Amino acid sequence: MQNVAQGWLLFEMTNSPFYLGLFSLSRTVLLFCFFLLGGLMADRWNRRLVMIWIQVVSLATAFVMAMMVSFDAIRVWHIFVLGAITSTAWAFEQPVRQSLLPQLVSREDLGNALALNAITWHGAGLLGPSLVGFLFGWIGTSGCFYLNAISYFAVIAALVPMRIPVNTGAGTARITDSLLAGLAYIRQQKLILTLLIGSSLFSIFGRSYITLLPVFAKEVLRVGASGLGFIAAAPGLGTIIGSLSLAALSRIKANRRSLVLLLLGSSGALILFATTHNFATAFMMLVMVGGSNIAFDTLVNTAIQLSVADVYRGRVLGVYGLATAGLRELGGMQAGFVAEWTTTPFALEAGAVVVVLMAVFFFGPRLRGLPQN
Repeated sequence: MQNVAQGWLLFEMTNSPFYLGLFSLSRTVLLFCFFLLGGLMADRWNRRLVMIWIQVVSLATAFVMAMMVSFDAIRVWHIFVLGAITSTAWAFEQPVRQSLLPQLVSREDLGNALALNAITWHGAGLLGPSLVGFLFGWIGTSGCFYLNAISYFAVIAALVPMRIPVNTGAGTARITDSLLAGLAYIRQQKLILTLLIGSSLFSIFGRSYITLLPVFAKEVLRVGASGLGFIAAAPGLGTIIGSLSLAALSRIKANRRSLVLLLLGSSGALILFATTHNFATAFMMLVMVGGSNIAFDTLVNTAIQLSVADVYRGRVLGVYGLATAGLRELGGMQAGFVAEWTTTPFALEAGAVVVVLMAVFFFGPRLRGLPQN
């Protein structure tokens, strides 16, 4: 809810896709700086305690944003500063969260567990924007931020009773040495390196539509804030469908053909979304994009988790988080700039074409460590 309301608020205050892109750039810089440190924390410290403190910081940020909007004290630079704090907290959280999963389930069930985890994670991506669509006219922008702040109490209550063994595998080395060792390990593991590069390119050019949804809602589809809530929820619906389909499988295995086909399918749906002015068609295409994306992410995540050595897991997943989330913000930046200078549909179509070329000529041919079928 906060992400949708924040994007709408920023666009309402500036009426410029450029500022949406600039906001993504600021988030990208912070994610670049802190994702790797978050991965190192996952290898060194008590992951449960780290996650609890991150929730506290995020709660405070959401509450401050809500208060400033309520008293009409919010300014564009406030959105950038508070967004920076939230991004920093999120950068630390993601590798810690991902590193917890192998400690909770067996190796054989890891792929299915990742799919089930995606249902809850992306189910929020469906419910939150949907609530914006239903409740925005009643609670307004500030109400979205207040509800988000309240929700963190439930997250903290879920984390408190958890008991996870402390991982001290990287605790004896200096921070710089540990980071360099993690990067050297990734460089030596060709399969992991290829998966990370492919995910990075896909995040930059195939996920940039998220940043431009406020522009589509207002200028292309002309459906307003409530309509934005619904189309922002469409990828979340797709992720639930895709995750349920994967979780229903007895065992999830990544293979070259599936990964390439998912990239092509996501790109095709994104191109159709960019060319339509019909709300129903746009909604269905975003559902397809969301389903393809989560299936791709789950297969890549499973392949990485099963390939990485435990001692490097947090640092590798920090880089993976940077590739999937941090670089998505970079993609939002480039898409916002391209949309400002050309058109919003063209920015998304160009990105989708880049993903197609990457899948066919780079990603697929280099996945030699995965089965063909």
